[in-house]
Amino acid sequence: MDYTKIIKEIGRGKHHARSLDQPTALALYRAMLAGEVPDLELGGILIAFRIKAEAEEEMLGFYQAMQERVMPLQAPADMPPPIVIPSYNGARKQANLTPLLAMALSTLGFPVVVHGVSHDPARVTSAEIFRALGIHPPTRREDAQSALIMQRKPLFLPIKLMSPEMDSQLNLRWRMGVRNSAHTLAKLATPFHHHLHWRLASVSHPEYVPRVAAFFTAINASGLLMNGTEGETYANPQRMARIIGLHRGEQELLLDPQQYPLPPLSSQPEGRDALSTARWTEACLRGELALPDAIRLQLACCLKATGQADGIASALDTIDRAFSPG
Repeated sequence: MDYTKIIKEIGRGKHHARSLDQPTALALYRAMLAGEVPDLELGGILIAFRIKAEAEEEMLGFYQAMQERVMPLQAPADMPPPIVIPSYNGARKQANLTPLLAMALSTLGFPVVVHGVSHDPARVTSAEIFRALGIHPPTRREDAQSALIMQRKPLFLPIKLMSPEMDSQLNLRWRMGVRNSAHTLAKLATPFHHHLHWRLASVSHPEYVPRVAAFFTAINASGLLMNGTEGETYANPQRMARIIGLHRGEQELLLDPQQYPLPPLSSQPEGRDALSTARWTEACLRGELALPDAIRLQLACCLKATGQADGIASALDTIDRAFSPG
């Protein structure tokens, strides 16, 4: 590929750069993931996209190239559709409740795959909390497939195992000082290439919701979309957000926060460290502490969207029975 020509097109700044068409973006990201782009040109390309942002056609091409490098898994038979949860940010200011969400979904009968980074020097990752909960990541695809089928707990899939090439792209952040396209793409990855499944997706600002919804439509994916919490996909226990269901090109408002005002939190982890979060999570799962209402409502939306409940009210009844003491 002529990388000089590509950089000339995309490197003109936010207001003057031109976008690549989907086939060119596909070929470019394939080359990037294969390690075929020289370091100097790769750095220029990453910074150019950091400045201009990826256009829809570029994202579709990049996504296709990424999925070609994602380890496939088979969905368990005779179970509800799997739910895939990305976890690449972790906890910075408040406890990371992604493991609580994943564990609760497993309790409700869903196969759950959480994929993400194993370590972040500045944040508490879901991987660390899962380890404190006794859930350890597999090291081989065969082990991941077996765990998904046999255990009734979430499967945490490190990005280094799910896609070593994407892991390499993500790690360039620490060398370059800024994030790159991989940080957006990784949150859209899925190991279920040919099965009906649901992805949890989040945005940082409401104006990105239409863009992500359009992307899900373009790739014919099903998911729940909402404003996230510090980059994670769990519902903020202090501020409920709208939750939108995306399925077969249709959008449905599953939860309007104005209809479900959140009461004050009855409990929360003592700290945001992995051990405190894990112990508090276990207490919630045993019914000793109440689930945060925002998490209850997010779980209810998952039940409704996947057809496991007729509505939010009946879903909440199911959830309350599952997590009642004893």
